[in-house]
Amino acid sequence: MAREGWARITAGVIGAAVLLSLVPPLAKALGRGEGLFEAIWGLLRWFTITTNLLVGLVFTRLAWRGRDSVGPVLLGGTMLAIVLVGVVFNLLLPALPHQTLWDALGDRTHHVVAPIVVPLWWALFAHHGRLRWSATLAWAAYPLAYIAYSFARAAVSGPRAGSTSRYPYFFMDIDRFGVPTVALYLLAISTGFVLAGLLAVLTDRWLGGMGRD
Repeated sequence: MAREGWARITAGVIGAAVLLSLVPPLAKALGRGEGLFEAIWGLLRWFTITTNLLVGLVFTRLAWRGRDSVGPVLLGGTMLAIVLVGVVFNLLLPALPHQTLWDALGDRTHHVVAPIVVPLWWALFAHHGRLRWSATLAWAAYPLAYIAYSFARAAVSGPRAGSTSRYPYFFMDIDRFGVPTVALYLLAISTGFVLAGLLAVLTDRWLGGMGRD
């Protein structure tokens, strides 16, 4: 099968798996008696959910329209964001309790499988040699926008379900740690993200030079 065909098939599998993995947390929220809008709004608190939703939509488009349908900056940024999800979760956050097998599968897809298979797909099937160093600035806009969104949301809403904190992640909890400590946490994560972006551009240029287009 031609490379484009394999790219579209594998992108379709990734997109479908990631989108389906959003069903268990939504079903759990609905099972707690939340309305559909309330459940969706609650899930959109999390960087994991917004990023996996982005992955699902981008890879569904890749499967439907082909590799040329998603630009290198958007695809590279999506790849970096899901890698950030995997790194932060597995290094900084505690394991999630699972009530059912579907919960466990959804969690593993969000935090382990997607952060591995998305960069692998990018390395194997993306068009390479097209990224500029300035792409790192565009990529940094997404986590920065999420941080601003989270603090704005925390200012107008109460604690998240099952917690006394207004913030989605402990390293954003100004009430508990104060502004200086939270700023250091976020600076460290943002710096790591930018460095990973520079490495992605370098890798893209190297793969492009090898003819991995």
